[in-house]
Amino acid sequence: MSAIEPASFEALDHALRRFPGHRLFTVLAIDPGLAASRRLYTSDSVAYPCGGTKPLHHDNDFFREVVQGGRARICVDQEACRRAFPDHALIDALGCRSAINVPIRHDGCTLGSLNLLHEEHWYQPDMVPALMRFAEQAAPLLLSLRYVEMPA
Repeated sequence: MSAIEPASFEALDHALRRFPGHRLFTVLAIDPGLAASRRLYTSDSVAYPCGGTKPLHHDNDFFREVVQGGRARICVDQEACRRAFPDHALIDALGCRSAINVPIRHDGCTLGSLNLLHEEHWYQPDMVPALMRFAEQAAPLLLSLRYVEMPA
């Protein structure tokens, strides 16, 4: 575990592995000042290491649905993942062909997201309410990290 991976994220990883299940789990923090997201936690540090950043594009579904709208986004199959993720080839190579991005919110603002990936058709809309409760539990972790200088 690196310095920016609190044990709480690891506990969340284990809980989410039981329900709803995942092959890959990451936690992203949104940095609106940089118009980017940064990976704070990963279940696969080789393929998706902590500290990695992604630009936030205001014209894509992730930004509109998850960041602005505060709604979970489900990619149900390989084709949906291909359209949604520029790194779809790596995602596919890991055996992940469905994904769900769950916003982590506080006071109406999206702080980050829980990102779970698994086999095709794994994630279903009826899973969203429980996953939103997991995301609520992650909000204090992201808030606390905003006030602590984190090593790169």
